[in-house]
Amino acid sequence: MEIKIESIVDLLQIKGMGRRTALKICKHLDFSPKSDEWYDVLVKFALDNPNFRMPVLNKAAIKEAFKKSTQIFEKSENANVKILSYFDSQYPESLKSIADPPLIINVKGDVNKLRTLVGVAIIGTREPSEAGLKAGVYFSKALAEMGFNIVSGLAKGCDAAAHQGSLQAGGMTTAVLAHGLHTVYPKENRGLAEKILDSGGILMSEYLFGTGALSNYFVERDRLQSGLSVATIVIQTAQTGGTMHAVRATLNSKKKLAAVKYGSRELGIEKIEGNEMLIRNGEAFSLSSSNLIEFVNTFYPSKLENSNKRVSNPDQMSQTQLKLDI
Repeated sequence: MEIKIESIVDLLQIKGMGRRTALKICKHLDFSPKSDEWYDVLVKFALDNPNFRMPVLNKAAIKEAFKKSTQIFEKSENANVKILSYFDSQYPESLKSIADPPLIINVKGDVNKLRTLVGVAIIGTREPSEAGLKAGVYFSKALAEMGFNIVSGLAKGCDAAAHQGSLQAGGMTTAVLAHGLHTVYPKENRGLAEKILDSGGILMSEYLFGTGALSNYFVERDRLQSGLSVATIVIQTAQTGGTMHAVRATLNSKKKLAAVKYGSRELGIEKIEGNEMLIRNGEAFSLSSSNLIEFVNTFYPSKLENSNKRVSNPDQMSQTQLKLDI
């Protein structure tokens, strides 16, 4: 029996209930408890599974949690936000395969596209050089023209460039956010978020409506960008920083990773030292405008063979390529 999303959100509103524990509980249930049944269900679960870390259970606190859950559903519905759980048929299979799958996802846009389109994550620093911004637009535009879903995080800098490149190509792009879908952070990208939705793209988050952005949420969401994608491209990054979380998620899942290789004019810039390190260590494909097709063939050759929009050789990207001088 498929556990109802209402029961799962109820569970998540209980103080001290983490998503990992909640997922384990839900996997052990074969029914959807009503709000007045959760206390007894959780007490029994705690007794049957003493090794599981459980919150302190209190009937009054549980009752209050359910009130909050009802409000979340009402606000989400009014904002056209769809809430899906790990157990829903529309939940992307690609996310189920990651080490720490989200128990729920919140989506604005056509969630079915996450199941039918192949994603490529394009990520990088919030403060790229001019060459980095051009590279972000260039590679996302070229991949969008091939029919890939461009996945990024709507942050300033490389993320925004990735979304913009896809939009310029009339392609599909998905923004994975580190907060509830009641808002957009940073506020400078609210217009970009609207353009993504207007073009048929998707805003997605594992955080429920009304949840604010916390620093650790930005780290957690990076695994979802990698999870939705068959490969990841690093536009620019230092050797440490937020981008490296998505890089490690990609490598840990044995997916393909590329890092843009810059010319001598960019050498010495801190924000490409991470690229150089990943390439030097053999962890990332050394990507340039002349070998994008070669990289795509390492993870999805049939995309080039079957797509009506395929790019069969670099010369076909010459107009875009003129804008990428790195």
